[in-house]
Amino acid sequence: MKQHIRLIAWAMIISFAGSLPLGTLNLTVANFSFSDDLPGAAAFSVAAIFVEMLLVRIALMAVQQLEKLKRLVLYFNLIAGGILLLLAFNSLMAAWQKLEFSAELPFTDLHPLVLGLLLSVINPLHVPFWIGWTAVLKSKHVLDDNNASHNFYVLAIGLGTAMAFGLYALAGRFLIDHLVQQHVLLNWIVGITLLVTALVQLYKAFFVQPAPVLTGTSRINE
Repeated sequence: MKQHIRLIAWAMIISFAGSLPLGTLNLTVANFSFSDDLPGAAAFSVAAIFVEMLLVRIALMAVQQLEKLKRLVLYFNLIAGGILLLLAFNSLMAAWQKLEFSAELPFTDLHPLVLGLLLSVINPLHVPFWIGWTAVLKSKHVLDDNNASHNFYVLAIGLGTAMAFGLYALAGRFLIDHLVQQHVLLNWIVGITLLVTALVQLYKAFFVQPAPVLTGTSRINE
């Protein structure tokens, strides 16, 4: 039991910390909350977390087969880079034209559940992020190769991400409400952040070869 508690603590901390950097997923949660659509924020979060937990299952099976995923990671980097460039362009244009701050994203006419599934599926960092951390936790004997450990691991990851999304929902509900008068500054911050992230993803796609094991401490594209 102590081993499982240790595993849950590690997985929740990693998932929570990795979900904090500004990105499309947590920004969308904040936007739903900012728009007083808490059911939408909840539905979006459930869908996005479901996809992440599903991909963690894939990561658990793929630690020894990362070579086969290189091309898949390349395609995800290209898709994510293109979408992030679009998001950055929208925010920077809004900042340039001094429009009011909005965390609106493409595809917002979709149902929150569908939007959560879509944006989470095209996030290129779920698989490499969790493949890397899975390998690290196995090497430290925190994660064992049995169904019980895997179930606790996946559940704790979902809870960690849910905590981070909850924090962004609170930010959208309260913090952004106080900062909305600084709409131009917020648009510049969001636009520049997304632009840098997009350029990093495109750089990875064209110039960086995936290493045998990928690790990291953030999933900034979320």
